[in-house]
Amino acid sequence: MTNYEDARQRIERIPVSAEAGSRNVEWITPAEVIGVARDTEGKVELLLRGDELVPVSRTVKDASEHRPIYKDDGTTFEATRLVFPALTHFDQVAAFICVELLRNGADSDLPRAFSLTEPIIELAIKNLTMSNQAFLGLAGELLLLEALCRRADDSRVIEIIAGWRGWQRSSRDIVLGGTGIEVKTTTGNASSHFVEGVHQVERDEEGDEHRLLLLSIGLQRAESDASNSFTVPSLVERITMRMADTGASPQVIERFVAHVAEYGAISWIGYDHTTQAADPTYSIPFLTTFFRAYDMDDAAIGVLRRHDVAAFRHVADDSVRFRVNLSTNGPISAGNPVEGANQVAQMILGL
Repeated sequence: MTNYEDARQRIERIPVSAEAGSRNVEWITPAEVIGVARDTEGKVELLLRGDELVPVSRTVKDASEHRPIYKDDGTTFEATRLVFPALTHFDQVAAFICVELLRNGADSDLPRAFSLTEPIIELAIKNLTMSNQAFLGLAGELLLLEALCRRADDSRVIEIIAGWRGWQRSSRDIVLGGTGIEVKTTTGNASSHFVEGVHQVERDEEGDEHRLLLLSIGLQRAESDASNSFTVPSLVERITMRMADTGASPQVIERFVAHVAEYGAISWIGYDHTTQAADPTYSIPFLTTFFRAYDMDDAAIGVLRRHDVAAFRHVADDSVRFRVNLSTNGPISAGNPVEGANQVAQMILGL
């Protein structure tokens, strides 16, 4: 039977598909039941050939679809397609799932093997999705920090870094003076984001917060040589260099790098800039597709507020999770949102 190392090496050699409509499929065994491919973005696809497999798990169901697969040699076959998250390399996880499917008899009885393996698939996809969300969130927050540090006077750079709270459990991602900032990052093409509780979209009137901004950032993967692209390591490097240029002590810089490593610790292992800056897993190039700051005090923004939830006295307002779809067809009102990284940084800093 194919072992883990064989499967991993086969998956690593699979090229990225040149066209959206066709795939270079690598079959894990001669039975041609389990295939692996990469889409045009480099995402790993697990292709389970045959009739539609119906997952029990909601997580697996959301990540799968039954469809015709067009190979680049012109042939076609039907398969249940599972797509792994795109932001880091998951060849090892795909290889492990392939081996588990084979161990459970996929070559002779794929539906039974899929049923037996589904709990492992669910666990893998759920954890990978959480890791991706954390990595994407870190990229967005660092992008804002870099823009703020670049536009600010030297005397304010340390204040900006000290105001970053996103690396820990906090009610705000960044706090500068009386301005609270929630950063939401997506690979979608619209300012559509899940929020965890109404406090993420409503200013804290009981504290010192005088303004709440929701920063909506859109990112897409880029070619490694694309102009204007950035990586998480390059953002950390720019920020630490800016800190050093303004006279920050090595201890303060080290503390910032340590906070970067702690980001999203609950859902992923983190990014350690001191040891992983050259790791291809974290050196994924991105392009910014949009960068919008919404003033959430604007009455024209129609989202759930505390008083809406308070009407249901048995509901805790910090337990309510919902999606906000903010305007992409022109401003919500005059000057809202502010568009562009430089413009947003200048607005936050009062320049």
